[in-house]
Amino acid sequence: MAKYKVGDELIVVQDPNEENQKLKELTKLTIDGEYAQISWGLKIISIEYDKPNVTLTYRNVKGEINKVFAVCKDVENFDNEMVLEKALLKAFQNEIINITVFKNVGYKL
Repeated sequence: MAKYKVGDELIVVQDPNEENQKLKELTKLTIDGEYAQISWGLKIISIEYDKPNVTLTYRNVKGEINKVFAVCKDVENFDNEMVLEKALLKAFQNEIINITVFKNVGYKL
């Protein structure tokens, strides 16, 4: 990411290669003898709270932008962090389900 000041305006230029590299570093499957670990990276683009709902927009390792929705059933005790956690878990669930698709098309992480 690079920041440039032009007059009174600050222009932020995102480097897509830097973002892709970071997501690839975060996304991996490792096997150590009888143990295995999976790690999956996502880039959070935006979070929109509309009590009791949250909409999470994220970018995955393939560069696709996706949205997931979560609902806080206990509206009286609405907690931004808890409902965001629920949305993130849905996002990770969606991405993990797609692992077999990656493998079928020969995509390497």
